[in-house]
Amino acid sequence: MPIQMVNTYARLWQLETWLRTMVYVELRALFGDAWAQGLNPNSNSFQADKSLTHMPTPEMNALSYAQFSKLIALIDLHWDCFAGYFPPRSLWSSKLEEISQIRHRAAHFRVGHTDDLARVKQFLRDIDMGFWRFCTSYNDSNPILPQSSDPVSSHFLPLDPLPWVELEPRKWAQIGMRDKSLPVGLTVRVQRRTWATAPFQQGTPGYLYDFYLFAQDGRGLDMTHLLDHTQPRHRQIVHLCLDSDRASIRLTVPAVLGAPTVINLVQAFYDAACNAVRGGGRGLDRDAMDSLAHAWPEYVLGPSNPLTFLAPEMPCSFFGV
Repeated sequence: MPIQMVNTYARLWQLETWLRTMVYVELRALFGDAWAQGLNPNSNSFQADKSLTHMPTPEMNALSYAQFSKLIALIDLHWDCFAGYFPPRSLWSSKLEEISQIRHRAAHFRVGHTDDLARVKQFLRDIDMGFWRFCTSYNDSNPILPQSSDPVSSHFLPLDPLPWVELEPRKWAQIGMRDKSLPVGLTVRVQRRTWATAPFQQGTPGYLYDFYLFAQDGRGLDMTHLLDHTQPRHRQIVHLCLDSDRASIRLTVPAVLGAPTVINLVQAFYDAACNAVRGGGRGLDRDAMDSLAHAWPEYVLGPSNPLTFLAPEMPCSFFGV
């Protein structure tokens, strides 16, 4: 098999996988539970895949079964949500025309052109910073201050072991003694997607709540138990981010869902986390957490996924080209 075609396919897989992730996140922030409008979650591809019960796969996201052309159409339809990541629209469209043809060659086992790999790598270089910006914005959340100003943050304030205090006008800090009487602590932050223009408030498109749940006093969480017992609620979560430390988990939830829905959802996760606390279960286990994430659908992320750790203060080449 031509090594250039293997390398081309690998780069196309890299591109398309992250494109699907980007579209999923931005549409969830825009539409909440209605993010998959225009997609068929029970498509023939999905049904055909799931009918093979002797060789199951974890993918459940409607975008994982959508054609590449549908993915690009969604980007075009909601261009304002993606313009900050990509070159000008005219250049983006012309480059994609080339990439789509190269993709067809790889998918249909044609040898391809000698410059195909170089063209794909150049395209990845063109959008490399955009994907870095997308990923790092996902890890650029901020506290809601004052915490009582938002109904979601206010509701969960009693569960924050070290809340924010206003030392002087517009100067905030976390000071005092951590409340260790709580078996599980919960902090609430918010992240703004790059295209959001309206100020944050519950119900506003373009924002995601960031909830961080963590076992206290040296204890850990039985992550398998927690995931199993919250599964009926997973459809409203953007991502469940597992940490290398078995003691914590992060949930991202669209603010557009509104405060009552978000509160009900996160309260269920908190109650399940309290029931999943285990003594002596704390400790770093990155490989085990990655393996657990891979066994679940796309919305569960392990600690090796850049969406769980890559922050604005971490410059790098996203695609390594």
